[in-house]
Amino acid sequence: MDLIKEIITILSSQESSLSDALLKTKILLHKIGHKELVEWVNNELNGYPDKSSVPDYRVLHAEVLANAVNHAYQFNRMQIPIGHLPEEQQESLTNIEMDQSLVSLEKLVSKEGSHLRSPIPIETNYFLQEGLDESIHINSSWCEVQPSQIIQIFIQVRSRLLDFVLELQDGFGEGATDEELRDRSGELDTKGLFATTIFGDNASIGDNAIIVVGDNNQQSIANVAVKGDFTSLSDVLKKHNVADDDIAELERAIADDGQLDESKKEFGSSVKSWLQTMLSKAVYAAWQIELGIASNVLVDGLRKFYGWA
Repeated sequence: MDLIKEIITILSSQESSLSDALLKTKILLHKIGHKELVEWVNNELNGYPDKSSVPDYRVLHAEVLANAVNHAYQFNRMQIPIGHLPEEQQESLTNIEMDQSLVSLEKLVSKEGSHLRSPIPIETNYFLQEGLDESIHINSSWCEVQPSQIIQIFIQVRSRLLDFVLELQDGFGEGATDEELRDRSGELDTKGLFATTIFGDNASIGDNAIIVVGDNNQQSIANVAVKGDFTSLSDVLKKHNVADDDIAELERAIADDGQLDESKKEFGSSVKSWLQTMLSKAVYAAWQIELGIASNVLVDGLRKFYGWA
């Protein structure tokens, strides 16, 4: 089939467009009667809808870095030890699930000096500092992935897709009509072939932090908290498995803090104390949520409640 040959030719050249090969693969899958397999193609072209659907070859290892100071020195891009954190939280910080479209990733690595960072919320620096000398203060921290790691994603997609279409070419032979292709596709167990060549053993995918790509474009967390409406804030927290007792404690903390200075946009002491307690629960797995997501859920929800976002 000419279409298979076209795809093989594209994939065989590193200079050719990977997106073009994927689009032609989408056409091919429809022609052989397996449009249900198009989901993977669409996810690579458009980005993955959620972290749980990201395949293992898109899970990258990140370094935890920080800018910090002590009484005498400033430390830029200092690597932060995280061995004192629970294993779950270490994985949350160091496993980055790349759910962006291939085009977005290609644009990122095409920029000289580009990088990918996942900022660690400032509220969590307290836990990171436990692994440092007490004289050192962290100003900002983040997880970082190198461009060379992202390039490996392109190589994996190209290689896996090439394996698939080469197997199809061997099975279909030359000059088959569309009808013959559909018939032979069933004989070949195309679904099984696709699963094996594209996903391999499909290893389990780890948890991860929120990602920022390129020039400060951050993935958002869905929040529907409304200014002054505690019920809407409560709904957001419940969606992320915050316990009813903790939500009730937050409501009391907000009441205790009373009216805040709008110009400062700072949480009151009672709410800050509540936040610290909740982040401690996230770190030590008393609240089943990733540390980076926990902080964003709580802080973003509260900022919307106070009308600061």
